[in-house]
Amino acid sequence: MEYRNLLLILCLGGLLIAMIFGLIRAIRGPRRADRILGVNMSTSISMAAIAILAVYLKENWLLDVCLVYCLIGFLAVVILTKVHISEIQEAKDE
Repeated sequence: MEYRNLLLILCLGGLLIAMIFGLIRAIRGPRRADRILGVNMSTSISMAAIAILAVYLKENWLLDVCLVYCLIGFLAVVILTKVHISEIQEAKDE
């Protein structure tokens, strides 16, 4: 096994551990802002994992999937933040 492939596999393992911590933060909370950050962290880590897989497997189309996933993750965080801000404003108005 080449050192490059070993390094890529170790990076994927580290990203897996970081993904687990991000998902724990997204599930446990305690605040909604923590959950939004956990979701954002999970999407960022999975994009990095897809990019590493593209290099490891030498498949260029995985980078296109990574870009699409980046856009979807960005939109999800923007929508969740918009909902969070609107709920805070409604609570202040009452």
